[in-house]
Amino acid sequence: MSGHPPAMSSARDGAAGEYHRRVDDDSLVVAARDLVTRPVPTDGPSSGAWLVGETESVPGGHFLPIASSPSLYETPADDDGTIGDIYERVYADLESRRRRAADALAAIWGPPRPYSFSAELERFWADHESLSPFEYDLALFAGDEPFPSWRRHDRLVVLLLGQMDKEFPIVLTLAVIARP
Repeated sequence: MSGHPPAMSSARDGAAGEYHRRVDDDSLVVAARDLVTRPVPTDGPSSGAWLVGETESVPGGHFLPIASSPSLYETPADDDGTIGDIYERVYADLESRRRRAADALAAIWGPPRPYSFSAELERFWADHESLSPFEYDLALFAGDEPFPSWRRHDRLVVLLLGQMDKEFPIVLTLAVIARP
């Protein structure tokens, strides 16, 4: 974020309880503080890299993945029917990690408030043409489930946990979204 990437470790196999890109709590706090002050791009392309667990700054916000699973689509687990159990374990593990991340951010900004993209999701179901590509991705990735958030001036800092579609990894990401 300030020239130095956050401290993280990588793992080989999300199905075995190990995940790609593990960001520790101290690095998460440093990155969050940096991202709330960093200008958000006002134009330019968005590759959607944050949806697959990569760091990305796009018009509308910044994304720093904390942890992600590999995609389990078209793997032996997908073929033998064990994929549901694996997904449940992955989500439970990443939800536990999200609680720890929320505790780390709460130590500097106070308790989080629940927030959701339910309004954007409702707009998607009613008329997805009315959504910007950014809102579209947020709505489908996060769904309407509430997640921890903090207001920092004109930014919304959130800990998103989701999956864009079955071909995508499950991703826990720190998102800093420009909101007036």
